[in-house]
Amino acid sequence: MVMKTLDINKFLESSLFKIMINKNGEVLGMTKAFKALLNMDSTPNYISEIFDKGLLEQIEEYLADSFLKQAITQNCLTGYLIQENKRLASCYIIYQPHSEKAIITIKIDEQRGNLSHLYENAFKQANVPMALVNEWGFFVSMNEEFNRIFPRQFLGTFLHLKKFLESFHCDKAFCYSEYLHKAKTEGYVQYKMVYRENGYDMHLNVLLQRDRETEMYVLKILDISEQEHLLQLLAHSDQLSTTGEIAASIAHEVRNPMTTLQGFLQLLEHEVTGNAYKYVTVIQGEVKRMNEILNEMLSLSKPSVDEITVFSLSVLVEDVLVLLRPKALLDQINLFSEILVKEPVLIKGNPNRMKQVLVNLLKNAMEAMEPKGILNVQVLEGEEESVDIFISDTGIGMSEEIMETIFLPFVSGKPGGTGLGLPFVKKTVNEFGGSISVSSELGKGSVFHLIFPRTAVAISTLNS
Repeated sequence: MVMKTLDINKFLESSLFKIMINKNGEVLGMTKAFKALLNMDSTPNYISEIFDKGLLEQIEEYLADSFLKQAITQNCLTGYLIQENKRLASCYIIYQPHSEKAIITIKIDEQRGNLSHLYENAFKQANVPMALVNEWGFFVSMNEEFNRIFPRQFLGTFLHLKKFLESFHCDKAFCYSEYLHKAKTEGYVQYKMVYRENGYDMHLNVLLQRDRETEMYVLKILDISEQEHLLQLLAHSDQLSTTGEIAASIAHEVRNPMTTLQGFLQLLEHEVTGNAYKYVTVIQGEVKRMNEILNEMLSLSKPSVDEITVFSLSVLVEDVLVLLRPKALLDQINLFSEILVKEPVLIKGNPNRMKQVLVNLLKNAMEAMEPKGILNVQVLEGEEESVDIFISDTGIGMSEEIMETIFLPFVSGKPGGTGLGLPFVKKTVNEFGGSISVSSELGKGSVFHLIFPRTAVAISTLNS
């Protein structure tokens, strides 16, 4: 589109940012809107006073090329506009030739600026920790979530990525130079790490991505603690499944010969005297213990076919306490209880198995304490229609390593323990829709926390 006529007055009244130039680049006129944008004391005489060197050279090339003069070129010339105090503003221009003159329409890149502002806000307010790292490894900027989670890292003036990553724990050998080299050559690298704060382990996926245009790195840290926990539960489930297969095999292979052995021991018991009778008694005790271990394995591994009913948890807790108070008195253990709930406290499950859960936990607590120790059982109102049970003792406590494995089969901290009691407890609690956790400190004791969902379903309704 070639302009044949040109109304200067109409041109100057336009609200757009426009200037008119001749073939030598001299400014013949400009709109009031553009003059206000430049905010200069006087009208520029030449386009070199308006555009930066890069954009100026592009315009001069158009002025010098007779072929380009005959066409409209749009959105292809980009560069910077010189504003007040030599400040540069990103822009692109529409070049419209007309005989020996040309009109240039300047479009400030507001959209690009808005996008830049949008990206900056997205970075600052992202709900995952993010940071910008320069090509030498120093932190340039961190978002709010990053500063919230890692505040102690920034006491110094400058923080280096290597020093920051040294505060993490890795399951396998970590080499910073290899980590950075992979990000630089492949553009992207990630590594699983653990950040420990106030005794809590946060499992993280630490991603580093290189931006080739700026030569900078974007550090993003994703919390994968929940996924890791699910993987551990899956591994635990696999172990229980394996235990079930082993238990079934043991039951098939061992029970028949054990029955035969018990029969012969009963016959020998009436025919021997002296030391031989003592030895037979010891053997009978060990065979009985083997049967108990076998029964625990079977109860842990076999599918639950117990009758499910609705029962009062607070009443069941009181029954268990009555059952164990004589043992507590014998062991000189101070047993206390607090039932701080609004009755009735109804939960759904099998009361016999639930009773065995509480007996196991209370007996374990008593065996972990010296005489004069304190064992406290609390039943409290929970959140969202649930009920909490806290079983706390003043026993020997557990290390973090032991706490991570106590619910695994065949892991026991007691001499002669089978390591099957707590796996049975966890399995039963989970089957009843509850959860169990433990906190402990060496030399100070342990606290087991059980949560069960309350139910208002009547027994008659449940059984119908």
